[in-house]
Amino acid sequence: MHPRTVLIVDDDRMILRFLDQRLRREGYRVFGSDGGPEALRRLREEEVDLVLLDVSMPGMSGYEVLDAMRREARTRRIPVMFLTVMDSREEERRGLQEGVIDYLSKEVLSLDRIDLLLYRLRNFFTWQENERLRGILATVVSANHEINNPLTVILGAAQRLARFPCETQGPEAQRLLGRIEDQCLQIKQCLDRISDLSAWASMPYVDGVEMLDLETKP
Repeated sequence: MHPRTVLIVDDDRMILRFLDQRLRREGYRVFGSDGGPEALRRLREEEVDLVLLDVSMPGMSGYEVLDAMRREARTRRIPVMFLTVMDSREEERRGLQEGVIDYLSKEVLSLDRIDLLLYRLRNFFTWQENERLRGILATVVSANHEINNPLTVILGAAQRLARFPCETQGPEAQRLLGRIEDQCLQIKQCLDRISDLSAWASMPYVDGVEMLDLETKP
């Protein structure tokens, strides 16, 4: 999985530097913008996985940046986390209603609380990756029916041909039919395993978060 790219938007350059250093240390690819217009320009130029967005900025507020993002096809689906000094239930409710994935007080930017922000980021990206994998598996499951039908026909035809007397087919034909039957059975067994999503186990990733274990066969 490629390193996740985070755009930090805050008019406080000290916060930009602090978050840039901490997130890079965690393996993220990071860009910083000190205002809304520059952030929107960055979003048009770079592939960004998540935006950490300050709510209260001069000139263009976080809500205005979010609104501008939602109006553009390229940026409307990029997840946004709000960072704010306005730590109130009303503001949090407003942010979540606007579609941000999280609303965090800037108190988490202190040295003894930054782990909370890092945990929220890991948690979100793990959930996002799990959803992506589940989507892939669901696509495979839906295709399973389309593959299984012709495979069943081929397998049935090979089994019927194998019952014909050897003298009408010859030993080489019998051998090839046997191989076709064996390979069809292997493919069918594989499709049967894939079709049962509940059979896929999960494994611990970080505290309280699990990922699908695609290394262990169901």
